[in-house]
Amino acid sequence: MKSQKVSRPELGKWSLWRFFAADPSIRPYLPPTRKFSMTSLKRFLDSYGMVYLKPSAGYGGQGIIKVWQTEKGYSYVRVKGETHRRASFTDLYNSLKRYCFTGNGYIVQKAIDLAHVDGRPFDIRLMMMRQKGAWRYIGALAKVAGENSIVTNYLRSKGQILDIETALQRSELFDAETVAQIMRDMIRLGYKVCRRFDKYKSYWQIGLDLGVDKRGKVWVIEENTGPAHFLFRKLPDKSIYRRIRSIARLRRKK
Repeated sequence: MKSQKVSRPELGKWSLWRFFAADPSIRPYLPPTRKFSMTSLKRFLDSYGMVYLKPSAGYGGQGIIKVWQTEKGYSYVRVKGETHRRASFTDLYNSLKRYCFTGNGYIVQKAIDLAHVDGRPFDIRLMMMRQKGAWRYIGALAKVAGENSIVTNYLRSKGQILDIETALQRSELFDAETVAQIMRDMIRLGYKVCRRFDKYKSYWQIGLDLGVDKRGKVWVIEENTGPAHFLFRKLPDKSIYRRIRSIARLRRKK
């Protein structure tokens, strides 16, 4: 009798973090993360000073909250809104819990001190796709946050798309040799993440959002199993976009 293929559910952010953290070759690239609670929020703020709160089932930068300690207490901002200030941790927690216990809950994650372009943080979208059954690195770009935005999502933050080398060079933090090393690190990490994903479910494309901090360390921010292709159309060089569309068309024919 032919065995039935079991369709496995998509994993939320907390389950994904635990899944990847179980791989010792990937864990060093993961920001410290826990499920949101009063205890985890207090411990992370005491340890790191600044954190992000993210909906476990969210995507596209929706619902993200940035929280940080100040001399007079705490502050937080939601996505691109106004800054809210609270004098005590209890006041802060009471303000946040109405957001963070909805739906599938939230995670609390150490904020990475990302490299900047013109004073705005950016992260990297690394595109991996299958060709003839094997994972291939297709290309990468930089997503620069829009004005006053805490997220780098292009549509939500009204940000900017740059080619990756330009963004890293314009950060004025890295020389050409370091930029080349960062690129090699990101591509190697892309293959590691894809091979790890294969142990859970077979995908044909993965868009990795990677952060580069001001010391040049690479971090995994998010894994997208249905990444937007149009971002690559924003680059002056359309060759990566054409390759992505070509692979996607061949898949549809199959």
